[in-house]
Amino acid sequence: MLQVKNRVNIEIESVAFGGDGVGRVDNFVVFVPFSAPGDKLEIEIVQRKKKFARGKILKVIKSSEASVKPLCRYYENCGGCCYQHINYESQLAIKKKQVVDAFEKIGGIAAPPVREVIASPQMYHYRGKAQLHAFKKAGGVKFGFMDVSGGKVVDIERCEIVDETINEKIHALRASQAGAHGAEDKHTIWSGKSSGGKESKETITRVVKSKEFLVPREGFFQANLYITDNMVDEVCNAVKNEKISTLIDAYCGSGLFSVFLSPYAENIIGIEQDASSVECAKINALKSGAKNLNFFQGDVEELRLGRFLSPEHKTDMMLLDPPRIGCSPSVLKSICSIRPRKIIYISCNPATQARDVKYLREQGYNLQNLHPMDMFPQTQHIEVIGILEEIR
Repeated sequence: MLQVKNRVNIEIESVAFGGDGVGRVDNFVVFVPFSAPGDKLEIEIVQRKKKFARGKILKVIKSSEASVKPLCRYYENCGGCCYQHINYESQLAIKKKQVVDAFEKIGGIAAPPVREVIASPQMYHYRGKAQLHAFKKAGGVKFGFMDVSGGKVVDIERCEIVDETINEKIHALRASQAGAHGAEDKHTIWSGKSSGGKESKETITRVVKSKEFLVPREGFFQANLYITDNMVDEVCNAVKNEKISTLIDAYCGSGLFSVFLSPYAENIIGIEQDASSVECAKINALKSGAKNLNFFQGDVEELRLGRFLSPEHKTDMMLLDPPRIGCSPSVLKSICSIRPRKIIYISCNPATQARDVKYLREQGYNLQNLHPMDMFPQTQHIEVIGILEEIR
């Protein structure tokens, strides 16, 4: 029987959602971080559960053809990335399979309609935002990201997946805090030029398809500077041939999708919990010249969506872009009571998306397609645009 501290040989067969390689020892599943399909390894068992075990690599007997040298000096210590040891083409194939697996196993869909993954135009230096942790150490302050265990901060000088201007700001921030006796717990840094290491403005500006969007400094915006244009195009393509009376943009943030969808609908209602984001959305709508956008502050989880509708306005379409936890049962029930004929569901978590799509299918919706987009190269995350239509 496989036990902790056993040393065994294993061949990695696949990569699980979350980034760990998967192999079997005597038909028992073992997860091995930082491994790739085709790796032949000597590992040590570090954890044994009833149905699986975890191992760490002691020796590479034969490397996978997908293996490459990681770019980051902190890789395997910092917890931000888990795929830098795998070539990009293989990363995309792995992520597509993970989406398929999620919708088969959780969504209960045989052969789900998953399209090819849209690759990020840049594999590195693509992120427009970083959130650094900070704490005191001897002689100054430590800045960085949580380690692979999630229990410590890795002190970093630069990150290879953020825009280079963020690295410049990290350097300036470290210099400004040298010898300091205290520090903020977290620092949010956005890409773009600035005059110093710490910026005090409450909002920042992002540019998508030549349009400027005002965003709260502590608010949400799409992370990848280079693929967000493609995401907007995919969403607009899903509605361009539709006749839309009313579209509800739930979890609308600062109004990114609402602004670009405004030419396709008579009336768009955006709902967002964060008050600062709602104020930005209103400004963004005004700057865009769109007259058919209305934004409301409120928690989608707690609101009856029907309260925003007048009798003469039928909701033809719903856009969902919830947090990683997905939609609550109350939100899903509310959507089905409104009965939009089409739902665009954007998610960075295929597992919760598959769960929610399963419910929607049980309520009379058909899943038309799933289009993954690699918003987060080198990491375990994947963005998926799902299109559902009411069965008539």
